Amino acid sequence: MPVFLLSMSNTIDIEWKQKLAEQIRQARESADLTQDELADLIGVSRQMVVNYEKTKGIPGVPVIDVLARIAVELETRFKIKDLIITVEQTSTRLRSVPKQLRLDFEKSQTFGGAVISITPREGQILISAKIPA
Repeated sequence: MPVFLLSMSNTIDIEWKQKLAEQIRQARESADLTQDELADLIGVSRQMVVNYEKTKGIPGVPVIDVLARIAVELETRFKIKDLIITVEQTSTRLRSVPKQLRLDFEKSQTFGGAVISITPREGQILISAKIPA
């Protein structure tokens, strides 16, 4: 019985590796990249990409950071059983912007030393900013 469980475990192990290999190959081809081009983008050898894309035998499985780089470069996600690997890039400029900017009428707000005021006047809205020198 233990031999059967080990054998079953190996079959399941190979199955998800083969599915991942197929996902990598399909994503690369959809991005119209060669194995050499993908290898250059993610910083590995062409042979490593070949190993990642093997669907026969035991395919090579990239370590998580390499798999994440592949997901970024191919703008895709990978699904392994119930685990989804996706990486979203955000602009460094967007990281520095406050998540929410709320300005209330007739109440001054301070942002990094600058004071911003909003004042309604006769059908107009006056917005003024004072930035320290």
